Amino acid sequence: MLRDARHVLNGTHIDCDLCVIGGGAAGLTIARELAGSACSLVLLEGGGLEVDGISQALYAGRNVGLPYERLTTARSRYLGGSTNCWGGFSRPLEPSDFAARPWIPGSGWPIPREAMMPYYERAQEVLGLGPFDYGTDFWLDQVGGPRAGLFPVDGGGGPDAVGGGFENRVAQLSPPIRMGEAYRAEIGQAANITAFLNANVTGLDTNPTATAVERVQVRTLDGPGFTVGARMFVLCCGGIENARILLLSNRVQANGLGNGSDQVGRCFADHPRFKTAPVRLTDQARHRTLYDVSLCLARRRLRRPHPSVALALSPTADLQERHALPNSRTYLVASYHSGALDAFKAMRDLKLLPSRHRCRRHGVPEEEAANLLRNAGPRILRNMPQLAHALFDSTIDPGWLPRRFVLETVLEPIPNPDSRVTLDHATDPFGRNLPRVDWRLTDQDRRGAAETQRLLRAELLRRGLIRTDGPAGAPPDAATGMAAGAEMAPEMAPEMADVGWCWHHMGTTRMSVSPRHGVVDPDGQVHGVGNLYVAGSSVFPTMGADHPTMTIVALALRLTERLVALLEDGRNSPPAPAIAASR
Repeated sequence: MLRDARHVLNGTHIDCDLCVIGGGAAGLTIARELAGSACSLVLLEGGGLEVDGISQALYAGRNVGLPYERLTTARSRYLGGSTNCWGGFSRPLEPSDFAARPWIPGSGWPIPREAMMPYYERAQEVLGLGPFDYGTDFWLDQVGGPRAGLFPVDGGGGPDAVGGGFENRVAQLSPPIRMGEAYRAEIGQAANITAFLNANVTGLDTNPTATAVERVQVRTLDGPGFTVGARMFVLCCGGIENARILLLSNRVQANGLGNGSDQVGRCFADHPRFKTAPVRLTDQARHRTLYDVSLCLARRRLRRPHPSVALALSPTADLQERHALPNSRTYLVASYHSGALDAFKAMRDLKLLPSRHRCRRHGVPEEEAANLLRNAGPRILRNMPQLAHALFDSTIDPGWLPRRFVLETVLEPIPNPDSRVTLDHATDPFGRNLPRVDWRLTDQDRRGAAETQRLLRAELLRRGLIRTDGPAGAPPDAATGMAAGAEMAPEMAPEMADVGWCWHHMGTTRMSVSPRHGVVDPDGQVHGVGNLYVAGSSVFPTMGADHPTMTIVALALRLTERLVALLEDGRNSPPAPAIAASR
């Protein structure tokens, strides 16, 4: 059953077996797994069924680290969460991503990759993907041909990569599944589930020793407040809000729930993106279709035909070890893409603008809307030529026209305790502190990006797969300060001001066997709090280089099995949520 929380009687208390906080990829996966079971489940989603500017404004916060996306536009606050805006790219994390690597501090998942594989296979169906096969040979047979060939780099390597250099990695493309839209009927028809929309969780109340959560405090804008009690609780609100809610739940533990070792909010990460100087393909007709991520994204937005996979170049595990590199994936990106994407995002931001009247009515600060309005127009005008170029290229695709591309490397971020989410002094309309995000990268991130790009560029040039416009008179690359065609010294590194991001918020409640080094245990349980669990990419100890959605769903499936086993012990709860009278 779907209900609008604004219509709940003020002061109501609701009891259930399991309370899931957040209706994104993790929360909806858990709810779907339990639909029709004997477990009574309450799902609390802060937004509604569609995007809304006032609801988005509740995601306000302050960025104090590297230049970063506004927090109100970096996330989607309505049923389905970030699946409402993801590109559909899916791939399990690599074996090396789960391993302890001496050159990556804090590496090593407390879950073996083999234990995750059954859940990855089940996640394949949840996300609407094809066969559970990520081999290049399989997919080349499916989508290959004269206009779709692989870069011949597998197992290769130049003088710097003896015994193996870079490899092709396949990402499958979901339609993409918008989980709120795809699965709302299933959730709404389940007799054992009540999903409350517009239900903003403002804190968790615990017992006097903070060893168990007793209830969740829920507020609505211009409406009632109520509480939800449960035997088990799961936080599924994303890498920023999971940490924020734990920090706000500080009535018993002054530093926040589960934060006895000061780990909540630390190691905040996103996948940083770095670009090389422009290059041209020597065989554009053969290699562009599978590797040009800008063409892939544009065609999918325009609902144009495109293969159901995308290819990236990644360093082999052997090369990572020999050069002490983090994992990464590198795509081709058309030179016009960044401007076109900025114009597209500015137009999307305009749709989120709430009116002044609505801001004042709901107590939402007006400056965020004013900033969006001030910046969106110039961004659209400035980037309109690139947007027009992108639309023409993606629709007509004149193959005879040579393009310029950059090699865009998406890097596995190094876990950094100084990169963190804390509470700001400013508050939201409920009087709760807003998040303060301090995104930082390390010197090791910079060196890893520089060395990866140097090795890959040299390898592609050596094999004659790319060519440059030549170093003579070529403009320097903004990220490296080097002329196109020049080689990058290992010690050089991109400037941090030129770093992009992927809107992947990870690591703030990281998984560890010890509370000294993390927030949750290998089962996702908050250390020291017996009935509180966390799901989503905030639990990732290391992040790999691939998109997190598939791993989020796989971990949620694994967690659900654990919750079912616990709830079946001594079950005495009713089969549907019980709503008590107003207090």
